[in-house]
Amino acid sequence: MVSIRPALAAAGAAALLALCPPAHASPVTGRGACDEALAVAGQAEHDYQALKRELQRIVADGGHPDASQRRALGDAEAKTVSTASQAQRICGP
Repeated sequence: MVSIRPALAAAGAAALLALCPPAHASPVTGRGACDEALAVAGQAEHDYQALKRELQRIVADGGHPDASQRRALGDAEAKTVSTASQAQRICGP
């Protein structure tokens, strides 16, 4: 049975990250800021999907992802959510 705990942890982390602006945020404004935010969000989504495919391959081969792999997937999902949220705030509706 799959535990809901990693999903809840990822959602909580995403909410926390969405509320806290990154310390390394550059002072880019306007269209440049939107383009940069979209690029970061796109890369986060790409990384998440790649890790998800890797874990699905492990399961398909009869294996079981360990705790660190599941945690990494949750972290990648949280980063995807937070960067997408930040891009939406920067770029507007």
